[in-house]
Amino acid sequence: MFDTQPSPLGDRRVTLEHLRAFVLLAEGMGFQQAGLQLYRSQSAVTQSLKRLEEILDCKLLERRQGHIMGLTEDGERFLPAAKEILIRTSEALSAMKQPEISGRLLVGVPDDFKVADLHGAISRCAELNRKLRLEVISALSSQLLYQIENSGLDLIILKCLENFVPSDNRWKMHSLRREPLYWVAAQQYGFDSMTEVPLVIFPDGCCYRNAALTALDKAGKNAYGAYVSASYENIRAAVSAGLGIGVLPASALAEDHIILGDEEGFPELPMVELVMIQATHKYATKQLAEFLSRSAFTRHTMASIGRGEIA
Repeated sequence: MFDTQPSPLGDRRVTLEHLRAFVLLAEGMGFQQAGLQLYRSQSAVTQSLKRLEEILDCKLLERRQGHIMGLTEDGERFLPAAKEILIRTSEALSAMKQPEISGRLLVGVPDDFKVADLHGAISRCAELNRKLRLEVISALSSQLLYQIENSGLDLIILKCLENFVPSDNRWKMHSLRREPLYWVAAQQYGFDSMTEVPLVIFPDGCCYRNAALTALDKAGKNAYGAYVSASYENIRAAVSAGLGIGVLPASALAEDHIILGDEEGFPELPMVELVMIQATHKYATKQLAEFLSRSAFTRHTMASIGRGEIA
């Protein structure tokens, strides 16, 4: 008799082609656009989606007269897993096309930037490169800059304001993500009516803090630290609790945060970037930087899914 137990490798009827089609459609592309990205006809993309829904025995996308209206509850549930499969496949193939990374590297990562999958990407790099010894330090971005200058770190990832220039021109810098900063609060505030701005803010050295104080100084407005913490979650919670006005990037906003902008009279804030700095010229440092640049917390990986770079 045949073994009817489920395979540990999953349902073999589900293909990467099915997942690519679903992810592109879920991310807002129409059937025609998705077909162009996948080098498939519109009807082939439609059939891929239908086949995936048949295999999963559920509806993933709401459709009306050939137009996608949005994700169903099942689609919302399935999308993160589908993305993860494609991303991990991309990383595995890319790693195997390159020489294995070996040696010892000291890496600094930020604990003051909201980045999903950053630690996962580093962990996957270690899994795919067994001869690589990674020693990871997590600290505030300002502390990482000090350590890369004084403690022999090979590579760091940190947050900074746009147009950041490293102190050493021998370092190689990669921009991983760029997004806007916002004034946020739990309630509406009128900037002009405030005598002082109660800030919910990170400690001295944080670029969000520097951006806020610089903007307020230019506007001739005084501020005080209503709540100061090095913890992202504490800052978010303090803003939600109404303790004051915070400054956070788009990716870190909570659902109950209200953005305070031009209509409320608040000054414009600069863009914030997540950057990677290679401080040493080891071949392993270069390899690790290339791996992380391709990983899940950058736009490149999802773009490669659309271009069909994942086999």
